[in-house]
Amino acid sequence: MIVKLLLALCLATMPATITNGEITIAGGKMYQPKETKRFYGKPLTRQQQIQQGLIKEPRMVTCRLKRRMKAKNGDEVCIYQGQNRTYEMAIERNCPRQYKCKYNPYGEEPNIYSVIEGINDSLN
Repeated sequence: MIVKLLLALCLATMPATITNGEITIAGGKMYQPKETKRFYGKPLTRQQQIQQGLIKEPRMVTCRLKRRMKAKNGDEVCIYQGQNRTYEMAIERNCPRQYKCKYNPYGEEPNIYSVIEGINDSLN
């Protein structure tokens, strides 16, 4: 009983490890790092920051052409739709059938007619 009490007292006050029924008491001071930096020397590259979660890249989805209209100056106003009603609008000479756009779920479809009117009014 007294041995168990002394053993419990020793384990509570000193760092120790138990392996295969043997108790090893580690004496001395425990190491505590002075700095909390993750790296020393050169700064991290962009790829390293992405892998460590310091930079979060936007999620990209494939947006496909939904609607296209021509303005008086020859430009086309294109509306693209992606996953979960992700909408993008572009004004170009020729609209590609699909491209990668930033994921923005449950958005509202842009009004293509007001954009056409604005482009046509700017020509006058």
